[in-house]
Amino acid sequence: MISSRLSAAAAVTAAAALALAACSGPAEEEGGTTEGETTTVRVGYIPGAHDIAQLFVADEAGYFADEGIEIEATAFQTGISLSQALTGGSLDVGVMGAVIANFPAKGQGHAIVLNNQQVDIHQIWATPESGITSVEELAGSTIATTSGTASDLILQVALNQAGLTRDEVEVVNLDMPAVANTFVTGGVDAASLWAPFDQQVTENLPEATLLASAADLDAPISGGWVASNEFYEGQTDLVEGMVRAWQAANTDIVDDPAAALDVFCPRIEENMDRAQCEALYAQTEAYSNEEWAQLYQDGTVLEWIGTMQSTFEEIGALEGAELQPEDYIDTTTFVDVLDD
Repeated sequence: MISSRLSAAAAVTAAAALALAACSGPAEEEGGTTEGETTTVRVGYIPGAHDIAQLFVADEAGYFADEGIEIEATAFQTGISLSQALTGGSLDVGVMGAVIANFPAKGQGHAIVLNNQQVDIHQIWATPESGITSVEELAGSTIATTSGTASDLILQVALNQAGLTRDEVEVVNLDMPAVANTFVTGGVDAASLWAPFDQQVTENLPEATLLASAADLDAPISGGWVASNEFYEGQTDLVEGMVRAWQAANTDIVDDPAAALDVFCPRIEENMDRAQCEALYAQTEAYSNEEWAQLYQDGTVLEWIGTMQSTFEEIGALEGAELQPEDYIDTTTFVDVLDD
């Protein structure tokens, strides 16, 4: 059953979403919290429904407040700029996508929790004019994507599985809005893109062929919360509090996704409307806290991130990686907090 606290948060959010979204207090003093004190944690995020669900449910439902935490949330447009801010010291925690397997591999942060699997968010499409109906037929084609992103990872996985190399296709590097626009106007044969840009394809080029998604390729794409090295190493109590708040929010989301959507979709309404928010979140696979605990303990999470890291390296988006997933993915705090 959905928590009464989340139900109340949904009602308040519906009545005053703009006012709540604008509220953020000044940074408090650093350090752990004692009873009655509140510490501000500076959090950067990418405004996508697949990334921010637990963050804003925890905020609106008061789960951060339960831990003596007030978040100061700042939106970023790319995982690269977010990671740079985290490394530069202007953030304590970054809520990011696939770059969770990139910058931390170079010693820039520790992942403290994963959010979900982005099973259908990243997709490969072909134009009707190209005549392409399968990934194997991409040889000799032009493919638009945004280099170094999760959609680029999916493209590489698809090519590998089809027995193709990048030398056999022409990859056109564009920002994602341009990827979608170029595809629907016939400027390329194919595109590897992420939702909600798939809606632009289905609305403007309904005859286009969906060749594959991450789920079809059995390709793990995950994002999560990454703590800066300083925060992770020096603020253990706050790290545990952030994870505990995530778990409380995740329980609400799993128990009643519709009520959770009422809470977190308004927080990103400047970036996407409610229908887009719902559609985007529906393209993820969520897990209960108990399922996550098993995935951390049996090595599945490390395997997912390892696959992502190796693909980043393969496409040249990750150079100089000094660490392996077991060095920068915290697989114990989640389980320890859940068992408390």
